[in-house]
Amino acid sequence: MKKLFSAFFVFACFSSFAQNAYWSNNGLVSIKDGAYLSVIGDCYNQGNGIYDNTDSIFLTGDWIHNANNRCFDSIPTGWVYLYAADQHIRGNYKTHFWNLILKNQGVKYGDIDVYVDGNLELTDREFNMDTNTVWVLNPQLTSVKRTTGYVSSLEDGGLLRRTNQIQPYLFPVGSNLGTFRYRPVDFKPLAANENHYKARFANIDPTLEGFDRNTKFHLVCQINPDWYHRLYHVTGYDSADITIMYDTLADGSWNDIVHWQNQPEWESIYRDTIIAGTPFNRISKFTWNNYHYSPFALAITSKSFAVAGVDTIMWRTDTIQLNAFGGTHYNWTPDYNLSCNDCYNPLCWTDSNITYYLTVADGRGCEDYDSLRILVRDKPFALFFIPNAITPDNGDGYNDYWHIRDLERYPDNEVRIINRWGDEVFFEAPYQNNWRGTWNGEKLPGATYYYIIKIHYNGEVVKFDGPLTVIR
Repeated sequence: MKKLFSAFFVFACFSSFAQNAYWSNNGLVSIKDGAYLSVIGDCYNQGNGIYDNTDSIFLTGDWIHNANNRCFDSIPTGWVYLYAADQHIRGNYKTHFWNLILKNQGVKYGDIDVYVDGNLELTDREFNMDTNTVWVLNPQLTSVKRTTGYVSSLEDGGLLRRTNQIQPYLFPVGSNLGTFRYRPVDFKPLAANENHYKARFANIDPTLEGFDRNTKFHLVCQINPDWYHRLYHVTGYDSADITIMYDTLADGSWNDIVHWQNQPEWESIYRDTIIAGTPFNRISKFTWNNYHYSPFALAITSKSFAVAGVDTIMWRTDTIQLNAFGGTHYNWTPDYNLSCNDCYNPLCWTDSNITYYLTVADGRGCEDYDSLRILVRDKPFALFFIPNAITPDNGDGYNDYWHIRDLERYPDNEVRIINRWGDEVFFEAPYQNNWRGTWNGEKLPGATYYYIIKIHYNGEVVKFDGPLTVIR
């Protein structure tokens, strides 16, 4: 059986008056194997106070360290149990616990940075660090233990862990502000050198902490409005795989991680994997080492999707039809010489060279951009007109064939059509004005192709080329 107060101490006193019970140490308290110290009240360490603890201290009040030292010199052993309702670790100086165990009930608070040189056992408690950091300096994977406990914090506070293994280190972070959420992260260093990584779970819209979700790269569609993380690489040089865990039932579905960077703005870091699981999905980015800004969030992002069409040539005084695709909403600028500026297929009758700029929205909050250059040329032949699109399957009976107006005036011709990869899908000489988007009798997919027309006229070969869109 352990002996209560089987300890050697100098300048220590204990008071148990009513509700003001406390333990105060101004010298050396030595607690050796087989002994323990139980304090019903607050525990003060001040003056020259220091502990040589190789066993256990049980405390029901606050831990207050005002002595200018590490508080404990019995490394590497000794346990301190916070063993009551709400309790605070505070004082003028930072305590270096060896093993810190949070027990019983209530919230445990770090009112100052807390150092744990051995093991931090959260059990089922919230360790609320406010804007401070709990430093776990033991690089073993199991140096942070929990059942359902977690570290909560504000601003740049959080949980910091020292690492020296190429293994995933769990950062059990969460928050009970508003809606309770536990959303841990993993860091997996890519080298077995010493590094220090830190994580904070921010249970709030990042916009409210100065990271506006509307300040984003245009292919970032949506950013999680409910929470985000702040991740730090405090010391060391090695990249790490980072993993954020989330609950699809409570948090929704996301396809990427975004980082506040560069401009700064929210930009995709192009996640590598999403692994479904219970209760958490795991979304990971491999080999990451940019922590110049700390905010990371879940997001929906998109690849480029706006297509304005292929740069083209048109004859002066003709009208052509533009055919954009890729989204649900379109906007062309400038909007002159167009039949509409908010449709995907406006008619265009420009009489001079022009570049049209297209903005396409996809209905998910993403926008993408493309442009189309139109070069205007005088007609070399009267009444000669080459359409730039056909619609063979829309059932209206119009524009089903690629009909080159007045081509019959120049029977010595040849027509060749190639796809975007340069493969020939049609050739005819002379052309009979009867192509309707087929190859070997099979329908070609709706897409933009490229035509090459050669006409022999007055002993010369005149060549025409440009885009031809098959719309299905």
